[in-house]
Amino acid sequence: MTLVNTRAAFEKAVTDKVLDVDPTVLMVYDNVHFTNPGKTKKYILMTIDFEQSTLQNQGAASSYYFGVIQCNIYVPKSKGTSVLSSICESVINGLTSVNTSTYVDKFSCSPKVRDINGPTPLDIENRSHFVGIISCQFTANA
Repeated sequence: MTLVNTRAAFEKAVTDKVLDVDPTVLMVYDNVHFTNPGKTKKYILMTIDFEQSTLQNQGAASSYYFGVIQCNIYVPKSKGTSVLSSICESVINGLTSVNTSTYVDKFSCSPKVRDINGPTPLDIENRSHFVGIISCQFTANA
């Protein structure tokens, strides 16, 4: 198990569900160079923060990752909040898909999400986009 595999498991799960619903949404990840897609584009900024890397029981440490995933969903105000809601739902479905009994763990890290918070909508004045924020804690282990 690696940090890269853990990140990839969550990124793929969310990306697959989002693109199934709306293939025009751009996915932006916190570990790659980011250029703002523009005022007319729908996009998701996904960040994965690792807060713990090992679990120390008696004896040698075991690989055990724990952290927080946050997805900021940006939709142009001209598209309306129903589009934001639809994309938020697909993000939630992507996150929870790793918990299902039918999930195939291609990354060998046993990813799981805990309670999902949001979507918390933000309508910031003088900004071109509505924003929806979804976050959750995650675990992964070998």
